[in-house]
Amino acid sequence: IVNCTLFFIGTFSLVFILYCLRKILKSVINVGPFNMSIVKNLKNIASSCFVITVCYLVNFFYNNQFKSFSLIEIGPKGIQTDTEFLIFFFAGCFVLILAQIYKQAVEVKEENDFTV
Repeated sequence: IVNCTLFFIGTFSLVFILYCLRKILKSVINVGPFNMSIVKNLKNIASSCFVITVCYLVNFFYNNQFKSFSLIEIGPKGIQTDTEFLIFFFAGCFVLILAQIYKQAVEVKEENDFTV
């Protein structure tokens, strides 16, 4: 039950990220590149990345995968790594920083629109 729940939460988060990216694209096309809805969608994407990170970590400890954890392993099948959760964690951090930068850009644009 735990594995299925983690799978559905992770899958829903991935689909939600795609949905937010689609909303961002529509917003850029219809409204313009600088509006607060994009900032909101970027924050939603960051939150989804953190949810996926938590799902990976819960799965990692729940299924005792830490016993066979290898940071990086080079074998006959190629390079194997067990750090998928770090990818989503750093992606979430990057998108959160991008959202803050974008928020400041939107505020500066709105300020300049009112000045003219």
